[in-house]
Parts: sequence; structure tokens; C-alpha cells
Amino acid sequence: MTDSNRPQSQDVSRRRALAVGGGLAAAAASAGAVATAAPAVAAPDGSGAHAETLLSVSLEQAKAIVRAAEREASRIHVPSFIVVVDVCGDVKASARQDGNSPASLTLAPLKAKTALAFRTPTATLAQRTTDPVRAQSFLAAGFTLLGGGLPITRKGQVIGAIGVGGGSPDQDVQVAEAGLRALD
Repeated sequence: MTDSNRPQSQDVSRRRALAVGGGLAAAAASAGAVATAAPAVAAPDGSGAHAETLLSVSLEQAKAIVRAAEREASRIHVPSFIVVVDVCGDVKASARQDGNSPASLTLAPLKAKTALAFRTPTATLAQRTTDPVRAQSFLAAGFTLLGGGLPITRKGQVIGAIGVGGGSPDQDVQVAEAGLRALD
């Protein structure tokens, strides 16, 4: 199929996923996730080449999410590390509050990347994963089942994710949800 005939929503092959977003997107592709590309745009030089773009959280959106999450973490007195990743899993914005534990430096980005890869809140993944073998496969693949990771969606498409660490899983979810409300 030529680029001009390519459907706008397509399954991402493992090879294409690596080209688009590295190992994280490859993991999502192997989990059966679907990536949605914006319409192809002709190259400005008239060569007929097409570029595909993925919608992603903007820097301003990421900053707004982090600020709102910081306010909630301060309100409930839970020093948090808040990380927002873009559609490719790269950190777009983050903040680590004073008094936050060193463990959050590892866990918060992992929560965001897990929520992005599976396009599902990490707490929901944990609830659905009752088989110990399946749980171990998540962990061995570098994902987490700790609450506090949420996908960021716009117009039905995942454009990034937030991960929060510092409190209990329920507190981390509460802080992450407050961050996402900044986009409403």
C-alpha cells in the first residue's frame, strides 16, 4: 500500500514502532495497541514525500498538568515527583517536590511509561492482573502495576501520560487525576 493510500488509523508493526517511538512503542505494538496518525502532508519541496505525525501533549499542556498536580500534592501534604511524558514516552515536563523520596525518581517515570504503553491507568492494570505469572511478566518487561500512572487523551487519542510517585497508590492517582483536570 502506498503512503497516499495508507489508512489514517493502522496497527503499528514492531519495526515501525521502533522507528516512531523506540522500545516503548514497540512494547505497545506487541500488546496490540493501535496508533493513530494525522493525515499525511506533502513535503514543502514538492517531492511528493509524506510525513506522518502523531498527536502529542504540548509543552504548555505538560506544564499545566504538572502545576495542577503539584497543587493537589501540596494540598494533601504528599511530596510528589510528577512526570509527564509525550506520545513517544519521552519526558516533556516534571517536578520533584521537596521531601519526596528517592524511590519516586524511578517509579514515577515508570508509571507514566506503563500508562502510555498500555493506554490504561496503572491502577486498572493492577486490578486486572491477578495471575502471578502475568504480573511477573509486566515487571520483567520493565513496567509497573503501582497506581499513579494515567494516560493523557484528547479526542479519543492517547497523546502522553502522567506518572506520580510519593504517596500511597491512591494518593498518587488522586494527584495524577488533579493534573489531568488542568486540560478540561
